[in-house]
Amino acid sequence: MKDLFTKNLGLKIVSVLGAFVLWLVVVNVDDPVISKTYTGIPVEIQNSEVLTEQGKCYEVIDDTETVNVVVTANRSVIDGMSKDYIKATADLKSLTAVDTVPVEVRSTRYSDRIESVTTRDAYIKLNVENLIKKEVSVSTGYEGVPAEGYILAGVENALSTVVVTGPESLVSKVATAKSVADISGISRDFTITEPLLPYDSGGEVINDERISLSRTVTEIKYIIYATKPVPISSGFSGEPAPGYGATGRVVTDPDSVVIAGKGENYDDMEVVYISPDQVSVEGATSDVSVRVSIQGYLPTGVIFADPEFDPNVNVTISIAENERKIIEVPVSNITIDNVPEGLRATITDSAGTVPVEIQGIGDSYDRFSGDLVIGTIDASSLIPKNTETPEQETGTLVPGEYDGLVTFDFPAGVSLTAPVSLGITLDNGEAATDTESSDVMPSAGAAAVE
Repeated sequence: MKDLFTKNLGLKIVSVLGAFVLWLVVVNVDDPVISKTYTGIPVEIQNSEVLTEQGKCYEVIDDTETVNVVVTANRSVIDGMSKDYIKATADLKSLTAVDTVPVEVRSTRYSDRIESVTTRDAYIKLNVENLIKKEVSVSTGYEGVPAEGYILAGVENALSTVVVTGPESLVSKVATAKSVADISGISRDFTITEPLLPYDSGGEVINDERISLSRTVTEIKYIIYATKPVPISSGFSGEPAPGYGATGRVVTDPDSVVIAGKGENYDDMEVVYISPDQVSVEGATSDVSVRVSIQGYLPTGVIFADPEFDPNVNVTISIAENERKIIEVPVSNITIDNVPEGLRATITDSAGTVPVEIQGIGDSYDRFSGDLVIGTIDASSLIPKNTETPEQETGTLVPGEYDGLVTFDFPAGVSLTAPVSLGITLDNGEAATDTESSDVMPSAGAAAVE
């Protein structure tokens, strides 16, 4: 047995090789008929207008949009073939009652030398639906953020609605047509034309070529505002309870807000000032806190930079029990008004200064002194010290002795503890002599004060 396989081994190998070469020659010379399968051949849909004219549309389902094709021909023909020469078509005129269409296959090359072109995938399957239209709103979006110190204040869109056309199952999902632009680094208004795409209610794009829009682009204007921080301050009205006063400390929470805008109103706005009539301390004996909306204090063209900002601001006015002190007010700081023509009024019961008790609290009170006080006496309100003459009884001013109530001009937070009244003498102005240098001859409505 060993000799059987090893004896003349070289001749045996040469014989095998020779037989293989001879087989190749025979095969190529004879050119036998063989079959080859081409996979993934796309099916071309023909006469789709048949459904469109019926107000319907279709979708190929169950992965039947491609077929596998078997070509049978001589080897020499097969060697010159490729899948690019295989065509598969489905004519919608042949649509069946179960929404299938027969597939026909052919070769565009060597058609007269091919024995057969066949496919096991005899039909494509369709999902046929009604073709509908629906009007949807147009919305806008953006990507990125404007330049530092600027915000997107608004968007103006040239379109308000578009009409969506397509299969009922898809069109019913379309919630809006949306356009999105990049606003990164923008510091001024700008207008741009962007494509419109259909979106569902979840904010996702519906990418399907079977959906069409009546308008595919829209022109959008993005409005950009500059921003700046401004302080918030407040006044107040009313008077605290007797013996109490406002310390002058007013706290707002927050104490500032970032606003945005453009134009003169924005440029001129340096503070948000809450009107005094919004915060009353009338009768208060302790701190007063009020919540006030500042929304109405923004002029035209100005908005809050943060759309989520709460415009309701807490305002707190500090109230404390008053302190008291006596100040010396120079008589020269007190004037007498409305003196009748021909009479002269003189303060008689003062020796150069008038002691006045005031009450208050805070810096205004602490810094206040008599030299800063301005007082006035209204001559028309003088009260006679006696009523012995008929003229005085009727209220007519005649030479004599009177009492006059002094009205003082105090800063906020400072007030009198009790009314101050001074003695006033009225005499005939023409009776004064040139030697009375301390008196000043009054004109109508004015008074000389000693």
